Amino acid sequence: MEWIEVKDRFPEEDQRVIYWFEHTGVHYGKFTMTEHGACFYGPGGWLTDDVTHWMPLPDPPKKDE
Repeated sequence: MEWIEVKDRFPEEDQRVIYWFEHTGVHYGKFTMTEHGACFYGPGGWLTDDVTHWMPLPDPPKKDE
């Protein structure tokens, strides 16, 4: 997988992603658009303008049946 710059495109609404925040590094969560603009959110809180790159999270492992 390759990092995608937010200036090129945003993830889909509610897509699970890994995102890069310059000051603290890699985070994971979801993406949404709000009336204030693009927003990435997860266990570490909400980030808006400072996210520069993102990539989709892989699917979780499948359980053996």
